[in-house]
Amino acid sequence: MTRRKIIGIIDSGVGGLSVLETMYRLSLAEEIVYIADPFYFPYGEKSKEELLPIVRPLLRFLVEVGKADVIVTACGTVSSLCLPDLRSEFPLPILGILEPACREAVKVTVRKKIVVLATRATIRSGSFREALQIADDSVEVYEEAWPEFIEAVEQGNFDTPRWRQWVGEQLRFFAEQGIDTAIMGCTHFALISRFFEELAPAGFVIVNPACACAQEVQALFPDYPLSPCGDQRLRIFVRGDLTHFQQVLSTLPLVLGDFELSLFPSALALGSEARCV
Repeated sequence: MTRRKIIGIIDSGVGGLSVLETMYRLSLAEEIVYIADPFYFPYGEKSKEELLPIVRPLLRFLVEVGKADVIVTACGTVSSLCLPDLRSEFPLPILGILEPACREAVKVTVRKKIVVLATRATIRSGSFREALQIADDSVEVYEEAWPEFIEAVEQGNFDTPRWRQWVGEQLRFFAEQGIDTAIMGCTHFALISRFFEELAPAGFVIVNPACACAQEVQALFPDYPLSPCGDQRLRIFVRGDLTHFQQVLSTLPLVLGDFELSLFPSALALGSEARCV
């Protein structure tokens, strides 16, 4: 009998729930294990040297306890800075959001002008720019770091008149520069892609990395879906303030079935290699 397929997902907070929701809706596995890490939020202000000891315990848990068949780093910063190291250390497929999103953006842009919205660390790494130009060296790439808005999404305070006005103005400015495609280079943005779509000018495309990443996971599990999404097991672990995470979760536009919500095991709460930075 074939063992059930299990997907592991990590992120600094609620942003990666966009990936969880997409994979749940597509019934890509019989179990999905998600680890949120608000204790170390935000990842987007940290270097690779700071991030690796923070995320290693999360991946180790997914491999050794969660028995994951594939792991998705649903964080633009981890995807940009840490994937080569993590892939060399863990014996299973590890996917990020960067490459799938870039391939999709190159496919849909008409004017070949793409803006990446992400964290400061992701922008500094140049990884999205490099991946986009490898996919199509004729594209023009623009990059914007929006750390304050990422914080607003993490706190559940993004859908306000002030933020609506500000985001709408930014998207219209991009369109006036001839840009026709934006990549949600941070899954906090992907989590609220409908919010962006409502505010974007006509013809402006929002690339949601959750959807692009799900397509690549689906290619790893060609025999799925096997059952309706309601038959999947969803487990969410939180390293940090569980009560606050639950409060924010209740405000988000997610469509999920029943799920188990727990603290990340206390013995691994900080990780033997990690320190508060």
